[in-house]
Amino acid sequence: MFLKGVILSRQVRNIGVGQVRDMCDKSQPIYRQVASVLENMIFKNHKTGDYLPSENELALYFKVNRHTVRRALDDLVTAGYILRQKGKGSLIINDQIEYALNTGRFTASLDKLRRQSSSVVIKSDVVPSTLKMAVYLGMEVADPVVVIETLRLVDKQPVSLITHFLNPKLVPGIQHSYKSGSLHQHIEDTYTLKLKRVSALISAVMPIVEDAFHLKIALTQPLLKIKSINALELSRESIVEVSISRNRSDKFQISVPHTL
Repeated sequence: MFLKGVILSRQVRNIGVGQVRDMCDKSQPIYRQVASVLENMIFKNHKTGDYLPSENELALYFKVNRHTVRRALDDLVTAGYILRQKGKGSLIINDQIEYALNTGRFTASLDKLRRQSSSVVIKSDVVPSTLKMAVYLGMEVADPVVVIETLRLVDKQPVSLITHFLNPKLVPGIQHSYKSGSLHQHIEDTYTLKLKRVSALISAVMPIVEDAFHLKIALTQPLLKIKSINALELSRESIVEVSISRNRSDKFQISVPHTL
C-alpha cells in the first residue's frame, strides 16, 4: 500500500511553490494551494488505504516549510480525504467519486479513476406518459413510455439510483434488451444511436424509503439529484431519454468543467 505513496511522491517531486500557484487559485494562502494540488492528485491517482508521502518529503517537493504542509494536511483531514496516523503517516480514506458532467459517460469517468462499476436493473416497464414527460419526449399524453430503474454500484457499493424515461419509438424493445452495464452504451451498440446530454439540473433532495433501502443510507442523509435530458448527438431536438438520478452525497462529487 505504500507503493502508491511512492508513485504519488514521484508526481509531486518536481512541483515547486511557483507551479503550485499556477495550478490553483493564486488568491488563496499557500497551504490551501498545496492542499488543492494534493486533493486533485488523490482523486486522480489514489486508492483508499494508500499513504501520502511524509511531511518532510512534501515540504521538500513543494519547497515550503513543514508548518505549511501540516496546515494543508489538516485541511484534507477536515474534508475527510485522509486520516493522520501517528508513526505511520497520512492514510487516504477518501472514496468519493468526482463526476465531471460534460466530459462523457459516467462509466468512462470511473475507468479513468480505476474504479469498478456495474449497474443492476431494479425494474423495467412500459407506462402511460405524464404531461411533463410527454412534452420532454415529444409524444402525446398517455402514449407509452419505457421506464427503467437501475442501481449503480462502484467497487460493489451502491452509489446511485437512476430512473430512465425513454421514447419507445426511438429504442423499441429496450425494456427487454437492456440487462446491465451502461445504458447509453447499450443504446449505441443496439440501436446505433449516440446520445449527448443537452441539459442537467442539479438539486439536493431527501431520500424516500425506497431510495434509502437501495442505497443503504439513512432517511436523514441528503442525496444529490441530477435530472438530465439526453438527445441524439446529431439532432439535439430528438430527445431519446430523460434520466433522474439520486446520488449518495457521501460518495459523490459533481464538477462542471468550463473554459474562460
